[in-house]
Amino acid sequence: MGIIRRLKRTSLTTWVFVALFLGALAGATLRERMVPLGVVGDVWLKLIKLIIVPLMLAVMIRSITSQKSGAAFGRTVGLAFGFYVFTTAIAALIGSTLAILLAPGQGFDYQSSESIEPPVEFSIAGFFSDLVSDNMFNSFAEGNLLQIVVIATLLGFAIRRIPDSAAVEQIAKGLDILTQIVFAYVRMVIAISPIGVFFLMASTIGKYGSAIIGSFSQLIGVFYLGVLLQIFFVYGLAVWAVARVNPLSFLRRSTPLWMFTLSTASSAAAIPVNLRVAKEGFGVSDRVRNFVIPLATEFNHDGNAILLPSMVVFASQAAGIHLSFEHLLQIVLLGTVLSFGGGGVPGGGIVKVLAVLQTFGLPLEIGAIAAGLYRLFDMGITSANCLGDLAGAIVIDRMLRRKSTEPVDARE
Repeated sequence: MGIIRRLKRTSLTTWVFVALFLGALAGATLRERMVPLGVVGDVWLKLIKLIIVPLMLAVMIRSITSQKSGAAFGRTVGLAFGFYVFTTAIAALIGSTLAILLAPGQGFDYQSSESIEPPVEFSIAGFFSDLVSDNMFNSFAEGNLLQIVVIATLLGFAIRRIPDSAAVEQIAKGLDILTQIVFAYVRMVIAISPIGVFFLMASTIGKYGSAIIGSFSQLIGVFYLGVLLQIFFVYGLAVWAVARVNPLSFLRRSTPLWMFTLSTASSAAAIPVNLRVAKEGFGVSDRVRNFVIPLATEFNHDGNAILLPSMVVFASQAAGIHLSFEHLLQIVLLGTVLSFGGGGVPGGGIVKVLAVLQTFGLPLEIGAIAAGLYRLFDMGITSANCLGDLAGAIVIDRMLRRKSTEPVDARE
């Protein structure tokens, strides 16, 4: 009975960690036999994803309507934009610098595979045009989170402009009820997360485990070194400078978040976990976390900004192509621009990898090989993205509280 009581008191985070270890062990031992069982993890992931649209709509509209003034909302948007543009540019610089210094592509002997279709050409005009939907229900059905963010923002501003304050208050109460329903559902699905995590990890290791020791192992190592540098020296120093939260404490208190992202590789699925960690772990106010974190999920992709330049340098080294200083500047700029937008689901960044390789005239076959191993990159990409979302929310919350003289919960 004592053992049973101790098991019941074991935290969900611990169970997820155990599931990660056992899943990796099962995948390494049983190999291909675990791959078909990955459907269990896929079903669990779908249970989370199906609530993402109402979650984003409810929390973002409510956060906009709860802003005390237009000026306060403008400060929130300005701080969020400035923070994430800065961290993304630093991430792109880290990725390209590490790849140049450590040269993971030297000596890489790749063989051309069958040709693949080139990705859709990236354009600034197309990016901004795709922000606005001409049919919100199509956006909901397609799960276009970028358009959903814009829809929620427009609806939030529309509600603020309703002249009847009583009607606005009733809408706010309805949104609060919807938010409670959404989070009750999320808690229910998260409770079974160890089961989903076990099968996801077992299937992934069973399918790609041997690839880790292949030719891409050095690139994977360079990439994860960049992720660690971004987390400790960019996010960690930011939260320490503004919120006086020790970088190690930041990483420890965000453990439920990065363990979840390592196992699911989905920024969208991690939104409810990130919102909970921001509130319970760092005391971020509802009006900041409910707006900044869903917004950052779509616009802050520092993990992609690390990978894209690394992949370009890796491919150029493998192909024996010398990159000039001007090329390196273009890599950093393109990695920064391409990293914005279009994410939230596992594997979505592979299109960006192919796009950036094509831009620099590098072999797309290398991108095709990377696509087979993308899950190994995606875990680090998602973790960096979501920890960046969290760090931004903490920094913005503390800066706004200082201006409004609200109490700050530093929790050293």
